[in-house]
Amino acid sequence: MIINIKNKNQFVTDYLRPISALTEAIIIKSKNNKLECITNNEQGLIVYASYNLEVENNLILNIPNVRKLEKILSFVELNEIKLQYNENCLSYKDSQLRFKYHFLDDNIIQAPKLSVQKILNLPFNIEFKINSSKISELAKGAAFVAESEKLYFNIENGEIFAEITDRSNSSVDSYSIKVCDETDADNLSFPIHFDIVRLLASTNQNEITVRINTEQGLSTFEVSSDNVMLKYIVPGLQV
Repeated sequence: MIINIKNKNQFVTDYLRPISALTEAIIIKSKNNKLECITNNEQGLIVYASYNLEVENNLILNIPNVRKLEKILSFVELNEIKLQYNENCLSYKDSQLRFKYHFLDDNIIQAPKLSVQKILNLPFNIEFKINSSKISELAKGAAFVAESEKLYFNIENGEIFAEITDRSNSSVDSYSIKVCDETDADNLSFPIHFDIVRLLASTNQNEITVRINTEQGLSTFEVSSDNVMLKYIVPGLQV
């Protein structure tokens, strides 16, 4: 079967690369003209990643090293490519380059036991947007507070600040920037793992939609483009 990827650069940069920033071994499945992946990392962060693509249903790609697949696809000079799908591999050839990438057998890679529908319908009581420039500022600020792995969203008097610090240790420095000028949410502080900043920095989108469920102690970070949607689920931490 042929898988026709019309924009290889987008597929690699906006889809595979953010997934590879989270973990290495993944499972990609096809359904309703989408490639879908749910995976997680050691910090408990989960991502649902979808890519719009005209492809047959019920394909299962057990990818042992998504960084390796990302890299070999980046070697292809053409932007519209046709990949040959067989049961245990993807292959490609043109006049300049040929490769074959093998999959693992089923049930070797373990994925989070979450349904796509549950991820897409997670409830929330706070919502705001962050510009990607703020993510870059936070990534730079991490060098100043290198001893902390926590990021606090602080809502104060209708404004939202993101702060890198660790309030469980009084000797840890802090770095804080305003990320949203206006919200009707009550004052609160919601800590999460700083790893989400590194993951969002690997994406190629201008705006991130943040949603927080204070009752369940969960937050989501969503970025999307014409063909790609990434939704990160990030649990809250103890202050």
